Amino acid sequence: MAAGPEGVPGVCEGGEGSETAGTLPSPLTERPRVRRHRGRFLVWAPSAARALRERHRVWGALVGTPPRRGRAGAGSAGPRLPLELSPEEARALRESGGATVEPVDEAEAESEEPPPEPSRPSPPSERRFRVFRELWGRGLHVTPGGKFGGDFLVYPGPPSLFHAGAVALCPCSSRAQPLGALLAAARLGTSVRKSLLLCSAPPPGGAMDVTALTWRADLT
Repeated sequence: MAAGPEGVPGVCEGGEGSETAGTLPSPLTERPRVRRHRGRFLVWAPSAARALRERHRVWGALVGTPPRRGRAGAGSAGPRLPLELSPEEARALRESGGATVEPVDEAEAESEEPPPEPSRPSPPSERRFRVFRELWGRGLHVTPGGKFGGDFLVYPGPPSLFHAGAVALCPCSSRAQPLGALLAAARLGTSVRKSLLLCSAPPPGGAMDVTALTWRADLT
């Protein structure tokens, strides 16, 4: 199976030259500002949204309401600003210094989820973040994968130019995974021409284990 950037299976290498995770912006460039409001992470400035996509490989989703018919600019249909980021995208940007995340009120500032204790299994949100950070840190483009039954979609380059090469799942490594669920996920991924990646969230300072599954109908 083909290996992508930094050995991620099922994702072809891309020659796209965006900044890698953890790279601080130029001193002459203001860091993009993300506003946290009621658990949502929103970017309102067009320049900030563009910088996140072009320089940091963070895509989010445009969730603004399109203009009504008859108004100026109504010809460009589709969602508009703000750009909503996933919790994983916002946290990765904050921890890498790629953007500032500002809570709207004090209640938002005090609601940060504490890291899990080393002796306890990581909660789903922490597993997802560690996997996202690992894939994103390898130079890949990562977006939500719920439409394909996974946690993330993994792209070798900008999603506007490339198809996703893989669907990533973040199962709990301390629990046995139902065989039927794995087969169904692998079959779904193959039907849309994507590899299924089982990603074991890396411990602090450790490496992520990745297993690629592909459905073979001729072997059933």
